[in-house]
Amino acid sequence: MFRLLRYFSIASLVSLVITTVILGALYRQIATSHLLDIGESHNIALTQNFANTLWPQFRSFAHAAQSLDAETLRRDPNIAKIHQGVLEAMRDTHVVKVKIYQLDGRTLFSTEPKQIGEDKSYNAGFLSARQGRPMSETTHRDKFSAFDREIVDRDMLSSYVALRRSVDAPIEGVLEIYTDVTGLLGSIAKKERLATLSVAAVLALLYGILFFIVRHADGIIKRLQYEQQRRTEQQIEHMAYHDAMTGLPNRVLLQDRIKQSLISAERSGNKLAVPFLDLDHFKIINDSLGHHIGDQVLQTVAKRLALCLRKGDTIARVGGDEFVLSLPDIQPNANLLQIVRKLIDATALPIEVAGQKIHITASVGIAIYPGHGQDVETLMRHADTAMYSAKQLGRNQHQMFAEHMDVRAQQQLTMEREMRSAFEEDGFVLHYQPIVTIESGVIVGAEALLRWPNAHRAWISPAEFIPVAEERDFIVVLGEWVLRTACAQNRAWQNAGFQPVYVAVNLSARQLRQPDLIEVVAGILKETGLDPAYLKLELTESQIMQNVAAATDTLIRLKAMGVRLSIDDFGTGYSSLAYLKRFPIDTLKIDQSFVRDITTDPDDAAISKAIISMAHAMGLTVIAEGGGNRGSEILTQRARL
Repeated sequence: MFRLLRYFSIASLVSLVITTVILGALYRQIATSHLLDIGESHNIALTQNFANTLWPQFRSFAHAAQSLDAETLRRDPNIAKIHQGVLEAMRDTHVVKVKIYQLDGRTLFSTEPKQIGEDKSYNAGFLSARQGRPMSETTHRDKFSAFDREIVDRDMLSSYVALRRSVDAPIEGVLEIYTDVTGLLGSIAKKERLATLSVAAVLALLYGILFFIVRHADGIIKRLQYEQQRRTEQQIEHMAYHDAMTGLPNRVLLQDRIKQSLISAERSGNKLAVPFLDLDHFKIINDSLGHHIGDQVLQTVAKRLALCLRKGDTIARVGGDEFVLSLPDIQPNANLLQIVRKLIDATALPIEVAGQKIHITASVGIAIYPGHGQDVETLMRHADTAMYSAKQLGRNQHQMFAEHMDVRAQQQLTMEREMRSAFEEDGFVLHYQPIVTIESGVIVGAEALLRWPNAHRAWISPAEFIPVAEERDFIVVLGEWVLRTACAQNRAWQNAGFQPVYVAVNLSARQLRQPDLIEVVAGILKETGLDPAYLKLELTESQIMQNVAAATDTLIRLKAMGVRLSIDDFGTGYSSLAYLKRFPIDTLKIDQSFVRDITTDPDDAAISKAIISMAHAMGLTVIAEGGGNRGSEILTQRARL
C-alpha cells in the first residue's frame, strides 16, 4: 500500500536540510565575496595614499636597495623611517601588516623585519598585481605578527596592489596589505546563522502546513485504497461464484445454496425442487448465427428466467445452455409447476438480436427432495436425466424424474461408451442398399447404411445408437467416417472394373451446420479420388428448414462441386413447395411410410403419385424406399401416367 505521509516526511526533511545548507553556504559565499570587494577597494585606496605620501620619499632608496643584501637592507636607517611612516599612515585602520615588493619579487620592506629580502617572485598575488590586476584573499591565521605585537586566531584579508604615482603611471612596485577582518567575518557568520535559522523556520512552517495537508490526503488515499481493495476482493469473490457472461451464480455457488436449502428442508420437513433447464437446439444458433449472437441470446434468457423466481430461489448457469434452479419450500403439485411453466413460457418469447427475431424453446427436468435424492449431486443428476427425457418426448416441455429414466440414462451412457470404444476398434461397418430403376432393374446407385455389430447384443439398431450419437455430439466424427469409407468403397468398385454408380450418404443435422462441411467433403473426395458426380448426399426436410438461408448456401456450394443432392423422407416434414424450388436438389426420396402400404391404401398411392408428378415437373428424379414387387409395378404405372 502506498504510504504518502511517510514518503512525504522523509523527502521533506531531507529537502529541508539540503535547502538550508545550500542557502547558508550561498549566503556566506556572497557575503565573503562582497567583503573581498570592499576590502580590496579599501586597500587599493590605502595603497594609493601610500604612493602619494610616503613612496616619493623612499623611491630613490628603493632603487638603491636593489644592490644591498638582505642583512644590510634590514639595518638600513630608511627601513626604520618607512616603518614609522607606515605606522602613522595605517593608524586607526584595521591594517596589521604591510609589505613592499620590488618588481623582481624581492621583499623591500615588511613590518615583520625578518621577511625583508625574501623572494616572492613566484607568488600568484604578486604576479597578478605586477600586471596591474589587484588580487585579494582571506585566510585564517592561528598566530600572526602585527605591527607591534603578535595576534592569535584571526581572519585576514590580504591584498596585492600595484605601486604607481597615478592610474596611468608605470608600476614601480607591489604593496601587500593585511587587514584584520575577524570581526566582519564573525558578523557575516552570525548573519549567516540568523538567515539559515530564518530560512529553516520558514521551511519548517511550510513543512508543517504541507504535513497537515498531506496527512489529510494520505487519509483519503488510504480510504480509497481500502475501498479499491475491498471492491477488488468483492469482484474476485463474485467471479469465483458467478458466471461471467450472465452474472448468474455458477455451479459452485448453486451447490452451496442447495446444500443450505437441504439442511433447512431436513429441519422443517419441507420439500426442495431442483429444475434443470436446457435450451433446445441452441447449437443451431451458435453454428449458423455465430457465438456472439448466441451469447446475447443466453444473456436475454438468463434475465427472463431470473424474473420468474421467488424470493429465496436461486438460478445458476452450469453449462453452455444449461440452467439449474434451487426452489426451497415448494409444493410439487401447485406452485412448482406454475414456476416451471413460467420458465418455459419466458424462454419461448421471441428474442430480437441484431435486427432479427430468434425463437427458442426449453426442456426442463425436475428432481424433488427427498423423494428423488438426498444430496446435491443426486438431485442434479436426476434433474438432468428428467430433462433429457423431456427432450426425447418432443422438447419444449417439462418432465418429473422417475426411476425408469435413470435406468435409461445409464443405458445411454453405457451405449455411448461402447459406441466410442467400437469406433476406436473399427467396430462399425457399412452395408450398401442398391438403388435400381423400376423399368429395367439396373443398379444405378447404392445407399450407405451404417451398422454396428455388437458382441453382446448382436446387431444394434441405428434407431438406438444414432440418437445417442447425435445427443452426445459424436455424430460428426461418425458421419465423417461413413462419408470417407463410402467414397473409398465406391472408388474401389470402379477400380475393380464395375460399372460406375453413385453412392448415397446421409448427412446429419449437426454435419449440415458444420462451418467447414464444404472443406471436409472436398478433402475426402480428393483423398479417395472419387469423382463428385458419383457422390449423393441425402438430407431431410427438417434439417434444411432449421436454418433455410444457411442450408441453402451450403447446398449451392456442394452442388457447385458436382455433388448430387437428395431430399430424404420427403412428405414427412415441411413439404414446402415454395422452399423446395429454391434448393439445388437432384432427387426426391419418398418416405417408406407412403410406399409400404401403396398396394392397399389409396391415400398413400395418391400421395406417391402426386409427389412423382411434381418431381418430374421440376426435373427431379424420384426414389421410393421399401417397395416390393407389387409396389414397384404400381409405382411404374403411376410414373407413366
